[in-house]
Amino acid sequence: MITIQSGKLCIPDIDRFVGFAGDDSVMTKQLVLLNRASDSCTYSLCLRFDNDSVCTVPLTASVDGDDVVLSWEVRAEHLLQTGIVTAQLKTVDSDGSIAHSTKDFFIVGSSAELDDDGCEIEYVTPSQMRNSINQALETITATAPYIGDDGYWYVYDPEQGAYKKTGYTAGGIAPDSAMSDTSVNAVGNRYIKQYVDTACASKVSTTTTVAGLALTDNISSYSLADAVRGHLYRTGVIPNVTRGTTGQLGIGLNGEMFFCTATDVWRQLADFRSAEYKMDLIDEIDAADEDLVDNGNMYLMDNGVYIRYDDSGIKLAKSADVYSKSQIDSMVGNIEALLAVV
Repeated sequence: MITIQSGKLCIPDIDRFVGFAGDDSVMTKQLVLLNRASDSCTYSLCLRFDNDSVCTVPLTASVDGDDVVLSWEVRAEHLLQTGIVTAQLKTVDSDGSIAHSTKDFFIVGSSAELDDDGCEIEYVTPSQMRNSINQALETITATAPYIGDDGYWYVYDPEQGAYKKTGYTAGGIAPDSAMSDTSVNAVGNRYIKQYVDTACASKVSTTTTVAGLALTDNISSYSLADAVRGHLYRTGVIPNVTRGTTGQLGIGLNGEMFFCTATDVWRQLADFRSAEYKMDLIDEIDAADEDLVDNGNMYLMDNGVYIRYDDSGIKLAKSADVYSKSQIDSMVGNIEALLAVV
């Protein structure tokens, strides 16, 4: 059974043969896309022949449980040349995103009426077929990526003609047969790199930390709060000297509390003792204790407000205890007129 799992195309040897040149609708191949129960995508099989000609075959998709079964009815126009045919699955999602699988290969046999170029051909011996397959495998695996002794992936750079180190490590996942030098299911370097780049693009590196906490495990709210607590306030705050962030709390050299209103601008906060003292500036006393009040101080006594002056208590008048000018005029007449007569 031909399968595609996690982007890896795997064609068993028994399923590699897809017919002879000129065959038309006599064979159907099924590719099972594992763990992808989606019917909103379109699928096609990209075929590249030894002469670099390319054929793209649309596939019929049907959902089977958690899998998608892709059917390829092999037509004569799909078999452009005999020999080794490199194959790769192309998936287009409903949002337009495109993904490719790894590469594998099929085999197209020659027929008596057609050769590789559509002319009569001579028979191909089994040894010639094996040599052709071996040569194709050598070509495909010549630039296969590998894991170096340092645990990093190395890929072949065709421009430099040499392998170069990537930023990806094995990550504890052992390389499978599609990545080894002796694999019968080898994959071209650029397709592996494309698959790795796509798979890792949205992943967070395991070396990334949050407030010094590694992302290799779950981070509890208590651990996160403990890690960031020291960044929420400043210690040893000196106003107009210590740099701060608006909204940040600070503790002064003597334990006083500050609030940062702008860069370097710290406002000292009053503690409860200061606030309590300010709310209790005027004391309420009994008449027997009036002589204990110092001159110049205000105090409450018998529901009245007094001030101590020359060792005596002077009661301060309230608005209700003072006559207005209109009230005086009504009682004794216009006071200004009376003064004028005098």
